[in-house]
Amino acid sequence: MNRRRFLKITAGTGIGIAGFLYLNNTDMRRIAPPQGKILADLHTHPSKDYSIEELLETLSSGIVGLAEHYRSSMTLQYKDAISLPGIKEIEKGLLAKVEYKGRTGYIARTQEIRADHHILAIGCKRFIDEATDARKIIEEIHKKGGIAIVAHPGVKTTGNNLIPYRRIRDDEKPELDEICEMTDEVESFNAYGINLTFGMIIPDMNKANDFAKKLAAEHSLKGIANSDAHFGMEQVLIAGIYLPDEKINTDSIKHNIISGNFERLERYVSRYSFIKGRLLEC
Repeated sequence: MNRRRFLKITAGTGIGIAGFLYLNNTDMRRIAPPQGKILADLHTHPSKDYSIEELLETLSSGIVGLAEHYRSSMTLQYKDAISLPGIKEIEKGLLAKVEYKGRTGYIARTQEIRADHHILAIGCKRFIDEATDARKIIEEIHKKGGIAIVAHPGVKTTGNNLIPYRRIRDDEKPELDEICEMTDEVESFNAYGINLTFGMIIPDMNKANDFAKKLAAEHSLKGIANSDAHFGMEQVLIAGIYLPDEKINTDSIKHNIISGNFERLERYVSRYSFIKGRLLEC
């Protein structure tokens, strides 16, 4: 092998390794929860295009909130999940228990409602209709006995398929402050808030999570964490909140969130998983 060919191969290998490390920058393996705790990831939109075994493997690993939203026809919904083997509904329309390979998990029916700010509803049996004003949505959630979470408050949608999100502007914060005075919690960490391109073209969404944590503190809220998983089942439970692993039901989940009886697990999805999820979503 001559020197020129050797240098080409070496350079190509180096670029390949660098690219692999750049895309696979996060260990996506799930972490075992501390003793007496269970991990709840209440904001997920995983694809239903997985084998039964793959679905049960994930759904038996914690509390998974299957958040219905405007693309629910493309994702795994609560009504579909409860028909899987080993899954038994324990609260009609709200919560089901998953038994698989000696493990016990739960699936919760949650909902992400689009408005001027996205709102996550937990503990509502009835579907919440979309509205422009997030304040009206929060009122409706409370009327139906649920709790309301402001989802990724530092992020706004753009309507652009190429760059669908942007960070919130300073002039939009007063309205968000009003919403936070009504809400039960804020999603202060979203695993999709990654810095995909070092802030070039696509905004650095790490800063959106920084904003969300500051916002929660300003309103005396603890702030919860969620994956906001899009299509990739490996993303589910990459982040979430640790809850007591006892007497799990909808009321206990709501109570533990409102009382701040939880700890956050903050882990970002990898760039590769993020890109794959977005491509599949399109």
